[in-house]
This record gives sequence, C-alpha cells and structure tokens, in this order.
Amino acid sequence: MKGYLLDTHILIWLLDDDNRLNQHIRDDIDFFQHAYYVSVETLREIVILQSLRKIEFNFNLERIIAVLNERQINILSVDVDDIKALEKLPILGINEKKHEDPFDRLLISQAIAGKYIIVSSDSKFPFYKKYGLKLLVNDK
Repeated sequence: MKGYLLDTHILIWLLDDDNRLNQHIRDDIDFFQHAYYVSVETLREIVILQSLRKIEFNFNLERIIAVLNERQINILSVDVDDIKALEKLPILGINEKKHEDPFDRLLISQAIAGKYIIVSSDSKFPFYKKYGLKLLVNDK
C-alpha cells in the first residue's frame, strides 16, 4: 500500500472541519500517521462544482493547495496506468442505476492502479472491491 487517497467529500469535510468526517480519520491525517493523497481530478471536480454553483465551499483552488501543503497531503496526477485501469473498469449497475460518474470512476481506477486505499463514504464504492479497490469507509 502506498497510502490513502481521499475522495472529494472527504477532502471537503476535512477542509471545512465538518463533523461528518470520522474523528479517527481526521486524527490520523492531523498527526501525519500515514501518507495521504488527493487526486488532481478531485481538485478539478471541486472547481467545476463550484463554478456550476452545485456546492457551497469557501475554499478556492489556491487555498486548497496551500492547506494540502500544510497538512503534507500530496497531489497525484493522472497517468497512463490510471487510464488503462479506467478502460478495464466495468460500469456497474448499482441499485438499478448505472454508476457513470466520471470523477468517481477515475478516482477508483487511480486507487486500483496505484494501490492506494481510498477513503470515502460513497455507498457505491464497496461494489468495486471485487475489481481490486481497497477501501476505508468513513463512518460515524
């Protein structure tokens, strides 16, 4: 395992000091217990959602990057191996609905290809364990 890859909601909750983030996960990040990462795709998703006014989040990209640096959370770029993993990842039907979210799918592929444990509270992510996804579920 290379470390933990934070899902978009987890990053937002961490930065917003939101109590939906499990305290054990927050403490692990705050006390630098493991290596933590954020995908550049997560940053892209936040910027897009902000520009479309689909989320209210008071951090601009510059501030997010500054906080990530302070917390020693590395930013991962997307590489060809991540895209190859994405190409192989099936589009699952979950609760009779296809899971087509491009940001989720790329993040899952990046975690699988890079052997990261993804930290998420997304109920769809556990369905990808049989494809090699390692998951730390954020629960209360």
